[in-house]
Amino acid sequence: MKVIKLQEQFLNNTDLPLADSEAIIPYMDDKSEVVFNIQKDRGRNELCLSLTRTGNNVHATDSYFVGMDWIKENELAVMVSPKMNDGFEIDYIRMLNEALCEPDNYEHLKDLITIHFNKPSIRITHQKDLLSIFLITEYLNILERIVRKGLKKSFYIVKDNLNNKVRGRILINSTIRQNITRGRITNNVCCYQVYDIDSPENRILKKALCFCERQLKVYRNAFDTTELEQKGRFIKSFFDQVGEDVSIKTIKVFNGNPVFKEYYNAIHFAQLLLRRFSYDISILGKNEIETPPFWIDMSKLFELYIFRRLRQIFTGKGEIRYHLRAHYQELDYLLKPIVWTDPYVIDAKYKPCYKFKDGIARDDARQISGYARLSRIYKILRLDEDTTLPIKCLIIYPDQDQEEQFEFTRLEEPTFDKVSSYVRIYKLGIRLPVIKNEIV
Repeated sequence: MKVIKLQEQFLNNTDLPLADSEAIIPYMDDKSEVVFNIQKDRGRNELCLSLTRTGNNVHATDSYFVGMDWIKENELAVMVSPKMNDGFEIDYIRMLNEALCEPDNYEHLKDLITIHFNKPSIRITHQKDLLSIFLITEYLNILERIVRKGLKKSFYIVKDNLNNKVRGRILINSTIRQNITRGRITNNVCCYQVYDIDSPENRILKKALCFCERQLKVYRNAFDTTELEQKGRFIKSFFDQVGEDVSIKTIKVFNGNPVFKEYYNAIHFAQLLLRRFSYDISILGKNEIETPPFWIDMSKLFELYIFRRLRQIFTGKGEIRYHLRAHYQELDYLLKPIVWTDPYVIDAKYKPCYKFKDGIARDDARQISGYARLSRIYKILRLDEDTTLPIKCLIIYPDQDQEEQFEFTRLEEPTFDKVSSYVRIYKLGIRLPVIKNEIV
């Protein structure tokens, strides 16, 4: 089995290097195309990567996704790593950690990662295992929020062999088999309910936590896992009275209660993690592992990251809103500052190329301008549609020459870079965290 290694931000409308093309050509007919999609809300397909063969060339088109998938199952796979054109590698784990410091972001994790468990697994080295470290980061951040509030108690059934006691219902057959036939006439096997934290739900969470704790040790040479390991140790102290003994069947069929959203999400990620490692802790720590095909939406991660940065500045209630729906459309952010004179419709575009351009893509201009012309947005901002100037629009994009924190404050509106040829549309760059030591 061979894996073709590609770089994010290098693929869009580009012919692949000769060596990669030669490896792919035997698995593609001339003029044929291999398309990798994920399905989002309302059955909408979104492109992750497409490969098109024309003669001896293979043309690639991507859409800001990183991950792995099969070109030809069990024979040839493709991996897209989070690396920009300038050669640096985006520290997407730190981006995710930063994003999850904002509580509202937990409501928007859907479709951030898509895993294809129905496809055969791909064998890779643990240094290239983007999926596991990403899931672990999400899981530990959710679990940290849960334990800070306290583990949830619940009713669960316990079966126990009691001495000189009766509690709940006596299991006649078990009592005869385990006690009477062995001369223990004072013992009774009973089935009863308990209200405590040592429930199957919490046992699943602890089992996944133990998987995380062991696997993080493997990633120390590839990622800075210090913060994640500290979180793991902090979380584990809350599970001292919770056992780890839970059957694979229970893990697979357990359904969390949607009323408790954080627990529901935590159980979902615990099940993903345990399934990803085939419920077998013995496979952890190996140099080569098998991973199911998956895709991570870097543009969505960028949105979550930017929302966290904006919320650090605009701390007032309702000042900045994320994914506001209006007329069957969904804005990235709506800024209604308390101190600034003007509100803004803000869009996060994961397009580093904007660093080198005065303008923006026509479709992006149309999109954000359309958001700023919605009647509901004017109503939310309490603006008069007939007399108010067009709402200001701001596009935020990656720019490694900037700082990781926005330099303006909520007390004074800055002068953003104006987009040429458009009225009241502006741009703003922000530096993304990078991995200092390259993965080998």
